[in-house]
Amino acid sequence: MSSWAIVGAARGIGSANPSNTVVALIRSQATAGPLNELAAKRNNIKVIETDISSVDKLKETAESISKVTLGKLDVLIYNAYSAGTDEGKLLPPTAFHGKEDLFKREIDETASLSVNLFQAVNTVNTLLPLIEKGQQKKIIYISSGIGDIPTTRATEMPNLVGYAISKAAGNLVMAKYAAELKAKGILTLSLSPGWVETDAAREISNSPEAFQWMLSSFQKMDPRVKGMISMEESVSAQLSVIDSLGEKLSGAFVSHRGNDRDWF
Repeated sequence: MSSWAIVGAARGIGSANPSNTVVALIRSQATAGPLNELAAKRNNIKVIETDISSVDKLKETAESISKVTLGKLDVLIYNAYSAGTDEGKLLPPTAFHGKEDLFKREIDETASLSVNLFQAVNTVNTLLPLIEKGQQKKIIYISSGIGDIPTTRATEMPNLVGYAISKAAGNLVMAKYAAELKAKGILTLSLSPGWVETDAAREISNSPEAFQWMLSSFQKMDPRVKGMISMEESVSAQLSVIDSLGEKLSGAFVSHRGNDRDWF
């Protein structure tokens, strides 16, 4: 039986094989209703409330995980993220002219970079001793095709600036981890879940006009895209990629289909 820790399990696609021991890390019980219901039905799921913005709290969380997983961790999935500030996430770069303070907040530690990069690195570093003792030794960073330069050029999406920049930064640091930790047998991967029908995705495309704009943008790259995919389809595809992760792919950034093309 493998041991998994999922950071940001209360939202999005946090899930794993029910035969595994799964530690679900959440920010608040206020949003964890469905997750707690699932945990009540499965004795292999342990829900832990934590604050990944605090290194001290992360250290306490590592100790709690260790008690559940007997001192080891096979797979770490970092699924926490920030899409940016409400005022800035839909703005293109030129719209920040005269709004330099907003641009800084959109990018720096108060918004996207805080969760998508700084807290990701702190989480990985704190849990690394457990991963080193695991069998699979896999670190998965849930990213987005929005943070891919060829995809940005193809879709011609000028907004979500902070989100895209921070995800691109996260992708790069995962490649750095792969290079550093290769000798220890630790594998890393930046993995896009696709355009998934989650609460967060619906918030971004919260009107028919916004949805159509996003759909049209994605279809510029892939005319086959018809809309969002289900969480079940996304999770199944991602688990297949994670299961097949080997040294050759370590450090890469791929879609839920395991390539650098089928992002949606």
